[in-house]
Amino acid sequence: FPGIYKMAKLQPDREAYAKLIGERFQYFVEKTRFILGRKAKKEHKLGPDEEFFCISEQKNISRKHAIVTWDPKVKGWYLECRGKNGLFVNGNHVKADEKKIKLLDKAQIKISDITFYFLLPMRS
Repeated sequence: FPGIYKMAKLQPDREAYAKLIGERFQYFVEKTRFILGRKAKKEHKLGPDEEFFCISEQKNISRKHAIVTWDPKVKGWYLECRGKNGLFVNGNHVKADEKKIKLLDKAQIKISDITFYFLLPMRS
């Protein structure tokens, strides 16, 4: 995957495509597709290029509330809402199964009462 570089100044010894940072967590994105949701009773079945991140155990957050995917054709990250309660990106409400939203650096994402930011690495 072209475009991976160190998370300079965020954590110099860690390589990742992007980072999610919230009040109670930080998560390094190491695959080109990741699922955001609540913890499932059974582990999620994931493909080789997928990872799962549990943002909360609240029942109003779906097990697969959002899917974020790297699109190599346009060289960008896209978020798709799957949760019936929707979510917010930069204050804009996104409903389940609406069109994918392009995520830019420092995008604010809010799922239920959990607010966090999508950060892209600084190029060196």
